[in-house]
Amino acid sequence: MKDQVIFVTGGNAGIGLATALAFAKRGSHVAILSRRPQENQVAQRYIESEGVKCLTFEGDVTHESDLKNAIDTTYEAFGRLNYAFNNAGVEQVPGPLTEQTEEDYRRIIDVNVKGVWLCMKYEIPAMLKSGGGSIVNTSSVAGVIGMAQIPLYVAAKHAVIGLTKSIALEYATQGIRVNAVCPGAVRTDLYERFTNKNPEMEKAIEGMHPMGRSGTVEEVASGVLWLCSEATWTTGQSLVLDGGFTVP
Repeated sequence: MKDQVIFVTGGNAGIGLATALAFAKRGSHVAILSRRPQENQVAQRYIESEGVKCLTFEGDVTHESDLKNAIDTTYEAFGRLNYAFNNAGVEQVPGPLTEQTEEDYRRIIDVNVKGVWLCMKYEIPAMLKSGGGSIVNTSSVAGVIGMAQIPLYVAAKHAVIGLTKSIALEYATQGIRVNAVCPGAVRTDLYERFTNKNPEMEKAIEGMHPMGRSGTVEEVASGVLWLCSEATWTTGQSLVLDGGFTVP
């Protein structure tokens, strides 16, 4: 993986940063896109401490021009794009269906679905010019089961799996593999916003995982790394990383 290039959305914190660092440790150069420029700079220092180059872009995955500019610039800077991790997403605050709004719908669907679709729209041409590549999209356990009170998030994460399967079929003979990861509860900023740092809620969520704990960002990163680097006959699949959450 030395001197390969990965593009990561939401790459300045949580699962995105852990994945960027995992690739950097193996010699891959990194480009990250996020809406928070100050955190981008901090992430860049961590990544470049591994002896690789890191580009950062302030941008929004729902804005087509932001993604096109970031991916075009990444390709121009490195002369290739080998991997992409489309990880940026937002959660839904649990609540009754009757209290959910069109604003909730637009925010959740735009970031979690439109963002992934737009990423692939521009990543794939760059990968084709690079001779092929591997894309991993972030879905969720909510993409493979139903969950009460967060139907918009569930619908969005199901849609990510549908996009993954469809694009995987479209480019299967052109050297591009497309897969998804479906994490259970992982301790990130999103997780803390979802639980509102309520100890009782956190305990209840962890108790829903047969292994008795939430996951770590590094455990999800290892799944992304495997799909990109070793799973060479795997495409259109959804790798569930959930401590047994979806087994019962």
